[in-house]
This record gives sequence, C-alpha cells and structure tokens, in this order.
Amino acid sequence: MKRLPYTRQQKILEQLNSLDQYECLKIDDLARDFNVSNMTIYRDIEQLEKSGDALRVHGGVRPADRDLAESGESSSQGGPAILPAYHDSTIEERFSREIESKRAIAETAAGYVKDGDVIAIDPSTTTLCMCACLMDRKITVVTTSINVVLQFASSKTVSVILCGGTIRKSALSVVGPLVSETTSRIRVSKCFVSAAAFAYEQGLTDMTMEECEAKRQLMHGCREVYALLDHTKINQYAPFVVCSVRDINTIITDSRTGDSPEKSAILRRCADDGVSLVYAGAG
Repeated sequence: MKRLPYTRQQKILEQLNSLDQYECLKIDDLARDFNVSNMTIYRDIEQLEKSGDALRVHGGVRPADRDLAESGESSSQGGPAILPAYHDSTIEERFSREIESKRAIAETAAGYVKDGDVIAIDPSTTTLCMCACLMDRKITVVTTSINVVLQFASSKTVSVILCGGTIRKSALSVVGPLVSETTSRIRVSKCFVSAAAFAYEQGLTDMTMEECEAKRQLMHGCREVYALLDHTKINQYAPFVVCSVRDINTIITDSRTGDSPEKSAILRRCADDGVSLVYAGAG
C-alpha cells in the first residue's frame, strides 16, 4: 500500500536521522521501498528541504546541517554558510554583482574552447560573459539560456542549439523534462556551468530544483566540466545540489579567492581529489 505524502516524508526523515551528516539515501532505493515513482520521491525531498531537514545531492538525499541552516552563517570552524532559501534573483540582479571578476573568469574559460568543439553553456551570468570571447570561433553551443542564444545571433561561425522546455522568466532560461530530449541526442565535449554557491562537502549548489536539474542535463555525458566561480560563491551552499566535486574537472575562479584561507583550503581539497584549479587574473 502506498503511503500518504506526509507519512512517507516522515519515514524518509526517520531514515535520514539515522545517518551520519554526509551519508545519503538513494532516490532509486527510496522509490522502490515506498513503491512510488522517482518524481514522487523528489517532491517529498523538496518538502523536506523547505523545512530544513534534508539536502538533495546527486541521485540522493542526505541530512541537512541543522546548525548552519539555523544560523545562516559560517560555523566557528570556518565551515560553509547556507544561503537564504527561495530567493530567486533575476538575471539583472545577478549580472550586476562582481562583474569584473566574472569577466576575468569568463575570458579565461573561453581560452579552453577550440574550433570544432561542441560545448554547453548554462544560464549563469558568468558563463554569459564568455559569449563575447567566442563570437568568431567555429563551434556549436548547446544551451538552456535565451540570453546566450541572443548573444550569438550575429555570429557567422557559432551554431546554437537551444534546449526545449518551460521558460523561467526570471532567468530567461529553459527548464523541465524536455531539456533531456535535446541533450541526450548531442555529444558535448565541454560544459561550462556556474551556480549560486560552492563548498567541498556540498558541491555546486543553486537556488531552485528546476534549474539544478537543467544544469545536470547539460553536464550529462560531457567529457569535461568547468565550474566558473567568483570568490563570493565559495564556502557557501544553497538548498539544491547541481553536482558534487567529483563531477567537476576544472574550477576557474578569480584571484581574490586566494585572499581567504578558508576558501583556499576548500580548493586545495578539490585539487587533492584531482580537480584542476585556475585563477583568472593571477600573475
């Protein structure tokens, strides 16, 4: 017999409370145990995230860090701060923040793109800054960003594929299950993504589940994933998980990240796991 949503969520929470903080439950296992679809479990997890009891990770869910969720600040040991949930900034608001750092990071990232590449670009404002550096490249760009499409409209050499789906008006991006219909038919060599926050344990995180899922679809099957992160995003985490550290090949950040011992330590841990680190504007 299928349980009511509230009862099922309480059972999931009981299982989460029996785990260590960074252990997780698998979505597939929960769906099988409760005899429901994966999407039903995702909706349960969304409710548990709203209450601050859980944090979604790639393919699963783990217990939330209650101390950080309640304080909204870094721990006394320099741990990551959780961003306020459900504040979905418009693209205009995001574009005005740390614009010089974003441009430096984007210019460095563009240097990894070669003629003939098929690349994916997410709807972040940092990756949007890459477009000006790629106008004359002979490349194919797969994207969920309407702004990226418009940027390349005048290019004679860049082919653009816009994924299908539902429009998020605040971000001018495409989300929903139809995104995978496009990405599953294309072999992307390099994917460039950003997000609201990044920390070692929590990985790359963002403010909406739909946007995170769309970013994962862009990354799926990609040979090289580049995370573009200015210094303000490191040592924080948001409610929804895009990917873990192990899913990232290269992190490109600005030189100001090195001014913070805590942020530098996070990136050193990433490097120990095999992630390449690039500091835009350094030296």
